[in-house]
Amino acid sequence: MAEGLVSRADDAEKEVIRRLAAAGVRLRFDRVAKRLLNDVKAGVAQTPPLDRSLAFTVTAPIWLPAKTIVAMQQWLERLEPDASSRLINGNEIHARMIRNSTPDMPRVLGFVHNPTSNPEHILDVVEACFQGK
Repeated sequence: MAEGLVSRADDAEKEVIRRLAAAGVRLRFDRVAKRLLNDVKAGVAQTPPLDRSLAFTVTAPIWLPAKTIVAMQQWLERLEPDASSRLINGNEIHARMIRNSTPDMPRVLGFVHNPTSNPEHILDVVEACFQGK
């Protein structure tokens, strides 16, 4: 992948995080959350069709992280085009395929959030960012 595309994808993810913070969504960036996000994103990077991105949320705290990573990857690889949710190892997971506005947008975005945050709101903000709203 060209470096310019990686930079734009990183910028897009930072913009989503900025908008979520402005909306009062409390995201988690602890060691376990970062590991889960990185491993799941790497495992499903080729899953979304070329014209879409995959966004998912995980409600903290993360129980059984290693088992949850494997189960999430398996579930997300078979995700239907519509939004979906599932309980995996006691973790509430929500996911949605989002139509990309440009090919340089991230293919997979993931967020770990506090239980008081609404996962559907998080996915709505991601979708709005991709559509330039």
